Amino acid sequence: MKRYSTFWGIVAGALTALFWVLSIPPFEFAEAAYIAMVPLLLWFYTRPKLLPAAVIVFLTGWGAWFTILIWLRHVTLFGTLGLAAILAVIFSGWALLVRWALPRLAGCVFGPRILGLAGLAGAWVVLEWVRTWLLWGFPWAPLALSQWERPVVLQIAAWTGSYGVSFLLVFFSFCVAQTFWNRATVRERKIWISWFSPDLYIGMGALALCIIVFFNTLVVRENSEQLFTAAAVQPYIAPELKWDEAKELQNLKVLERQTLFVSSLNPDVILWPEAATPWPVLGYEQMQLRVEGFADELGKPILMGNLAWFRERDEWYNGAFLVEPQSGLAEDFYVKRELVPFGEFMPVLFRFIADKIVPVGGQFLPGQDAGLIDLRVNQRNLKVGPLVCYEDVFPALARESVEAGAQVLFVATNNAWYGEEGGAPQHAAHSVLRAVENRRPVMRCGNAGWSGWIDAYGAIRDVIVDEHNSVYFRGGGAYTVSHFTDWMERKSFYTKHGDWFVALCAALAALAIVLAWVSRSLGSD
Repeated sequence: MKRYSTFWGIVAGALTALFWVLSIPPFEFAEAAYIAMVPLLLWFYTRPKLLPAAVIVFLTGWGAWFTILIWLRHVTLFGTLGLAAILAVIFSGWALLVRWALPRLAGCVFGPRILGLAGLAGAWVVLEWVRTWLLWGFPWAPLALSQWERPVVLQIAAWTGSYGVSFLLVFFSFCVAQTFWNRATVRERKIWISWFSPDLYIGMGALALCIIVFFNTLVVRENSEQLFTAAAVQPYIAPELKWDEAKELQNLKVLERQTLFVSSLNPDVILWPEAATPWPVLGYEQMQLRVEGFADELGKPILMGNLAWFRERDEWYNGAFLVEPQSGLAEDFYVKRELVPFGEFMPVLFRFIADKIVPVGGQFLPGQDAGLIDLRVNQRNLKVGPLVCYEDVFPALARESVEAGAQVLFVATNNAWYGEEGGAPQHAAHSVLRAVENRRPVMRCGNAGWSGWIDAYGAIRDVIVDEHNSVYFRGGGAYTVSHFTDWMERKSFYTKHGDWFVALCAALAALAIVLAWVSRSLGSD
């Protein structure tokens, strides 16, 4: 007899996609992440056939990802559709594994069942990790991103990385779904289990563990020390005008005018966004001299995103640079390690359709190390770990910088490509995860926003907005960065040990497959 309903599968997929999207910024429904997968999981219990399940889960993933990435259409609609489809395929791999394993695990005794559910949540984590390197890497919007304004839950990331938060959310969905399924299908109950739901209590216990970790960190957070005041400049130059040769001098004057404005706020250091000047600051002598003269005039160091061009080899680099009063452009600079495919380099296999995929392009060379910048401010020498463009999306890059000695992370980016929708806050949310993982403050400067800073516990301490409370504006502002004294020279467990939790999740996923395979011999509650 047919036990499943395609209609209810469509409803379940639509609800999962809806909850998933609403949990991701710029929406503020973080709690939806705890139940996002529940509708689809409940449908999987009914053992749907492979073909309708495959179609529904692909459309669920594609719809969710396209909506989450809708701001990317401003650069490339074709690329947005294709990227959402690739991410939907990855989601489908996980969902079809769950569709096979979950009904088998549902009837197992409690211990093997919980291990199996944990393993299926672990499989989600493994696929989030795979996205950091598969097809040039795109780890954008892990489920943990939903909690960027919930520091209580985020603190476990200092041990597990943000993967631990994603695991918690998916595992909680499994526990809720198993509880609902039990309530709906088990007709004859013993008195002692009529009110007791062990699956749900295990999920709640995992959440309680996060709360305990949070309260244990409160004592550590009491002692903080001010490091410096930074002024972020947002020139908000439209991307279609940024490289217009007829507008280059005008764009430079806009940048200088806004810098003069923020310098009146008496900062210790001035921040410029990614590729701030119309010509490379290194390799274009007139530009270097102008920026150096400007720093001398202000009497402030300028930490900036910019370009380097080595004329004799015709080599281009995107990176971060420091210009100091009197001494000028610092010899050491940071080179961006994770280049944007189809934007900063063109994969060889796709050059024949480059114009159809994305209207921008270039051939930059990647950096090979953390490239820390020495910033001397307030009689203190600080190691700054730069991250350019979307590099703060990659957990390994921020970790590598902190492992190399970075005391502060600096993100220089340009989100003006993506309109005034969810792109900037969605991007900034990743910096919150990097701050907690590595217990380092993160300061950001964007061409149009989001500019601000996040402390080492993931609390958003300051965001620069205009009179309409929008991050999208031309101007700037200042914020004072501080650090917790207990973490000035210490490194978090995650920084020291890396993605150990991913390896654990892979082992749990393998165990879940074995348990599902032998489920008939495990008995039932």
